[in-house]
Amino acid sequence: MSKSNTQTGISAPTFWEQYRRKPLGMVGLSIVAVYVFVAIFAPFLTPYNPKQILLADRIAAPIWFRSVLPKYDDAPSTVRITLGPDEWAVSEATGGKLVAEELEGTAVSVIEFEPVLKDEDVSEGEAGLLEIEEYPEEPEKSVVELSHVVSYNCSPPKTFGLTFNYWVDASSDSKTELEFVIETPEGKQYNLWGKSCSGTLGSQPARIDSRDLTLKQRLGLTIFDDPAPRVFSSKGDYRLLLTARSIPGEEPTRVYISNAEFYIPGNVHGLLGADHMGADLWTQLIYGTRISLSIGLSAAGISVAVGTAVGIICGYLGGVVDEFMMRVVDVLMAIPTLPILIILGAILGKSVWNIVLLISAFAWMGTARLVRSQTLSLRERVFVESAKASGASDAYVMLIHILPNVLPLVFAGMVLRIPAAILTEASLSFLGLGDPRVATWGRMLHNARGFGAFTTLAWWWLVPPGLAITFLSLAFVFIGNTVNEILNPRYRERS
Repeated sequence: MSKSNTQTGISAPTFWEQYRRKPLGMVGLSIVAVYVFVAIFAPFLTPYNPKQILLADRIAAPIWFRSVLPKYDDAPSTVRITLGPDEWAVSEATGGKLVAEELEGTAVSVIEFEPVLKDEDVSEGEAGLLEIEEYPEEPEKSVVELSHVVSYNCSPPKTFGLTFNYWVDASSDSKTELEFVIETPEGKQYNLWGKSCSGTLGSQPARIDSRDLTLKQRLGLTIFDDPAPRVFSSKGDYRLLLTARSIPGEEPTRVYISNAEFYIPGNVHGLLGADHMGADLWTQLIYGTRISLSIGLSAAGISVAVGTAVGIICGYLGGVVDEFMMRVVDVLMAIPTLPILIILGAILGKSVWNIVLLISAFAWMGTARLVRSQTLSLRERVFVESAKASGASDAYVMLIHILPNVLPLVFAGMVLRIPAAILTEASLSFLGLGDPRVATWGRMLHNARGFGAFTTLAWWWLVPPGLAITFLSLAFVFIGNTVNEILNPRYRERS
């Protein structure tokens, strides 16, 4: 048995045996174990990462709503298709063809058009020589049409889109046209995008979004109309048509098209639905466990370390040092913490580590007072007087004799500091002072408040992060109270 364990009267096996007999302590430990498991294996618990967007429609409901609510029986889930050279089918080819090329390790679709041949008329001249006359007739356009069939058998979606990059390599006397059309099962066509150019054209992005005003105007709709329910108004097979037309010049015309991403964001998605950006809420909840545990442990560890050091120094040395530091503690404890954290957070910037440091800076005072009071009692004990009489320095006495005897109280206090740090971080993130690049539970609640979850009653966005904060904080409270009850002499005397 170690010296510190002998002095406190508690050995490791005895502590665990006492802890096992505390139901609330075991419940808290089990809950924390589940959170730790989720934090470690977060990448295996979700196929997405917190930064992925457009996985579903805005504020999409959980996919299991289909089984419990008739309203969502026919709700569409997300359709996402990558169209490369192997996925496109050539439905028309006049004067051109589709080939596949690999650029920088990625396959791209290339539409090749042969150069135009000028019509020639051969006649016999006065000297019996052949004379060639060229007629400037307008050549016919070469056409290559690519198609892909998409089966859609759900209720009309709210939006859809397509993205790809394209560029043209051709002579200056050529003309090239591109257009994208969706053909319904009834044969009606919607021309959604077009582009024309002369000669060579550098890489350009094509972005089709049914919410864009330009697309609505192209279809003759008003700003208040939704193209998606009109285009996907019936169930069946839809044809995606990407057509290239060219009036070739003296050299071949080559139209390069990168892999196209066609998507129809679903109205239902995943276990917890999606947020305002179409990001997966379950993923944010899972990865938020890592951040909350990291912030809670880091902030509690730093604050308890600082408070322990200050408490031991003040309690052991006493005098001017003790008086000055305790007045500093009194001033800091009198300051309203949250307003100061809001101001300093806005000044220092939005960063997770800034939040950890700010929480630590205003959370060490309670530990310092507790450790100081215990040190005042310990410094009068016989074993401390014996160490001083044998010539031990103050630093040696504080580290070897005082610190091990206050560690049980320090550990209990640290466990109780963790939920306070988690709640403080959630509060700052909820107020918009958290790091926007990091998925936290407080950030989820902030986005829910700012982007319509309250007005649309999207409880699947609001309730899970609130419950996650509540259960984790409650678990540490159970553990802290149990540890305090076992290690704190005052609690042991009462029991």
